[in-house]
Amino acid sequence: MSGRRRALVTVLAAAALVLSLSTVVVRAHPISNVIELIAAVGSPYTPWMALAGVTLLALCRRIFATIAALAVLAATLVIQVPWYYFARTADVGAHADVNVLSSNLWKGRADESSFVGLAKDSADVITVSELTPEAVARFSQAGIEEAFPYSVLNPAPNAGGIGLWSRFPLTAVRTPKHRDTTIIAARVQILGARFDPLIASVHITSPVTAEPGSFDAWQRGIAATRADLDAFAKSAGSAAVIVGGDFNSTPDMRQFRDLLTNGYRDAVDQTGAGFAPTFPSNKWFPPALVIDHVLIRNAAASSVRAKNIPGSDHRALLATIRVPIDPAPPSSATLITN
Repeated sequence: MSGRRRALVTVLAAAALVLSLSTVVVRAHPISNVIELIAAVGSPYTPWMALAGVTLLALCRRIFATIAALAVLAATLVIQVPWYYFARTADVGAHADVNVLSSNLWKGRADESSFVGLAKDSADVITVSELTPEAVARFSQAGIEEAFPYSVLNPAPNAGGIGLWSRFPLTAVRTPKHRDTTIIAARVQILGARFDPLIASVHITSPVTAEPGSFDAWQRGIAATRADLDAFAKSAGSAAVIVGGDFNSTPDMRQFRDLLTNGYRDAVDQTGAGFAPTFPSNKWFPPALVIDHVLIRNAAASSVRAKNIPGSDHRALLATIRVPIDPAPPSSATLITN
């Protein structure tokens, strides 16, 4: 390799490593502007960038620079791999498995037959965002009430609607109204549960839209959501809390990780389900961003899968949640032999 080419390759490698290191720094503090937001969103892909830097420096035989680059690569892997691939499931003892389907309907455009069919086959509780009045009517025609006779719905035009459907009885929980986040909640009556779990659907406004001030709106929205989650934890007490929705935030945004206090866990982080981006799902390229989540408290996730929803721009999440129940008392007919 000529000296000139070697210098150019070294510069490219250094740039890749600086960008990789910047994402490590950015994710450590609250996102304060769109540039930091972009860096945080790209964090899951920085190990590949760092690996490219290591490879280029090794080809240039920059020994000490290669060692430094390996340290950067290790830092990116230590941050990303545990979240997506290391399971940390909590033991909740006796439990009932509750399957939760969480989906952004893209302004009500999700195909009703596909969505209702998936829900009937795999879900016990459904949380949706961007629920329009038209979508409610189409889902009803597709037979959603046959399997999910209980609901708490607040449909609205465009992206403002939200809702819950359930196979189990629901009791609506009063939630505050916010300008930059939409949330709806209910208590769900699950047979045998020690306490009625609280389930909620949430949709935080996007930080990047055509509307001026969208980033500031996102900051307000995620702060309001954190306050709502704290309120749910307080009101639920020892009961399980399950919150599904479009948080418009990735795990590499500090504000999102700050939601995981007061006992809350992210289902993907808890199960080690793997890297499964959910947005955008309607492009020629695969989804790239992990912005849809299921959060749990006083419960444990045992699996999480991303599901394609025709007509939507988000993949849905299907999570199996272990909700604590009272152990069944021994039957009087049980025989004990020695």
